Amino acid sequence: MSKERKVLIVDDDTALIDILSLSFSLIGNIWVDKANCAEEGIRKAEENLPSLIVMDFKMPGMNGWEAARIIKANPKTAHIPIIGYTAWASKEDIQLGIQNGLNEIITKPIDLDEWEIKLQKYLE
Repeated sequence: MSKERKVLIVDDDTALIDILSLSFSLIGNIWVDKANCAEEGIRKAEENLPSLIVMDFKMPGMNGWEAARIIKANPKTAHIPIIGYTAWASKEDIQLGIQNGLNEIITKPIDLDEWEIKLQKYLE
């Protein structure tokens, strides 16, 4: 029996969270947790220790890059890979995301096949 894998989705767009949750469930044996803002995502990352975090860049209040920096600075959560996604992916944004601890950045609109490949990479 395979081990259950946990993915935390952090985004203020609940419709996108639902789409990603459904796509992750189709991959199989993935428990999805949801957070609607960066602060909630940081708290849930520490409480639930997911196998992977996927996080939007643009959110009200704290953005995803700032949240990634905080998650990576915490010894309890530093090991968790983080995939960032955004519609605003300039070279500077990508560089800033990587500097703040994102493992990868995917641009919107989201290609679900690309997501599946990335998930498999980090959840195996």
